Amino acid sequence: MTTPFAYHVRAHIPPDVNRRITRDGRIGEVCMILQRPDGRIWCAAKQYYPGLIARLLTGGIQPGEHLEDALEREIAEETGLIPTHVTPLFHVEYQSVVPFQTFAYLCRVDNTHPVVHDLTEEIAHFEALDAHQLNARALQLEGLPAIHAPQIGGTWQEWGSFRAVCHRTLSDILINQGQ
Repeated sequence: MTTPFAYHVRAHIPPDVNRRITRDGRIGEVCMILQRPDGRIWCAAKQYYPGLIARLLTGGIQPGEHLEDALEREIAEETGLIPTHVTPLFHVEYQSVVPFQTFAYLCRVDNTHPVVHDLTEEIAHFEALDAHQLNARALQLEGLPAIHAPQIGGTWQEWGSFRAVCHRTLSDILINQGQ
């Protein structure tokens, strides 16, 4: 049985971004909030991201896959880290033509640096951010240029506004918890 998420958010997703991320039948993703002992959260940049801007790690939920299985698989593929404790933290329901959701889990990890195990992920580097830096990253993502990018099926600005939602939500939660 899945533990309920502590926070629920409704957000907008640009139509072009929605079409791109749901093209393979995907209806959602897991957000891997990999928290180090010092409280900072691991983020990653793909090789084609503008300015190699690192963001919270997310991974698609395959049709019929359980959330926890998707989370475990994606953490292993993208970081190789092994969480010591996992807690459902927040759920984002995007208002869009095709339904899409993000299920964010707080995963406590040790000080080990992430190592990519699935090279098709194209991860260029990892960066650990604190709560205030996550909020600043949300602003950076929202400020990306309105330049069309075929890799994301829309503009960087649209993609950035979509990705900023989880950063801002997490930042608010962590700051309210005094982290």
